[in-house]
Amino acid sequence: MLLDVNRKLFARSDRVKGVDFHPTEPWLLTGLYNGTVNIYNHETGALVKTFEVAEVPVRCVRFIPRKNWFIAGSDDFQLRVFNYNTHEKVAAFEAHPDYIRCLTVHPTASIVLTGSDDMTLKAWDWDKQWRCIQTYEGHTHYIMNIAVNPKDPNTFASACLDRTVKMWSLGSPTANFTMEAHDKGVNYVEFYPGADKPYLVTASDDKTVKIWDYLSKSCVQTLESHTNNVLFAVFHPSLPLIVSGGEDGTVKLWNNGTYRLENTLSYALERAWCIALRKTTNEIAIGYDEGVVVVKVGPLALHRALSDSDLLSSAAKNPRIAWTSLAS
Repeated sequence: MLLDVNRKLFARSDRVKGVDFHPTEPWLLTGLYNGTVNIYNHETGALVKTFEVAEVPVRCVRFIPRKNWFIAGSDDFQLRVFNYNTHEKVAAFEAHPDYIRCLTVHPTASIVLTGSDDMTLKAWDWDKQWRCIQTYEGHTHYIMNIAVNPKDPNTFASACLDRTVKMWSLGSPTANFTMEAHDKGVNYVEFYPGADKPYLVTASDDKTVKIWDYLSKSCVQTLESHTNNVLFAVFHPSLPLIVSGGEDGTVKLWNNGTYRLENTLSYALERAWCIALRKTTNEIAIGYDEGVVVVKVGPLALHRALSDSDLLSSAAKNPRIAWTSLAS
């Protein structure tokens, strides 16, 4: 598979711990280790809005577009909800008695799922004044990531540093089943978006990415190339790719059919912490120690090997934001 990048956005900032694309507006949400949340226009490169959310790290952020909100979880144990149009703080409350590591917004229900260093997951219903409607227990270490099953939105998976992935139903406090997924902690889990395969992808501190059949609970493939902890791995929603990244500072693109490593992106921005994918445009946002990058990936006849780091390094000298267009 021949791949190319035809545009990039680079925004220098404090360490980026969470990113999310708005589904209809050209906006990218970033949650920073310094407690700030930013919204960028990823088409123009402009910084659109800034929110001073907390005095401690914000580790996870998500848009809730149907309400014109975003939600942020932070190290002061708080969930905070803001209207991104008016800047109004809609809600703020202690969600866990420890750091909030991850959250996800249910695609149809009025529910946000959170995971914490307190080893629990919780479901919060904003139509019920943000009441906790369920607590999920069973993990024995920090919970790093949550993913809702697109084939059955009543179920979701969690990744944990106890080396397991658990599958849950929204209405039950105990897991449906547990997979001993890796030799070290699991940092990420995500579902395959297509209807043809019951697959999960996981990323781990054992430096590997694994593909799982969650019906047979068997490992389909192990992907090895990273040289340090792998912090995320996702199936691309429209291209036959798996995208992974982590503490070795690289983002790797794997063929989802052959599982061959196709390309490696390395922008010398230290560790790659988080990822978001925009389904309609093939854009990928990656949060690093030194800022956020947006790349647009597509199959092209010209093989450029995604090696435009010199352009990004040049852009990085801009004290705030640089936008680069690469004509194919």
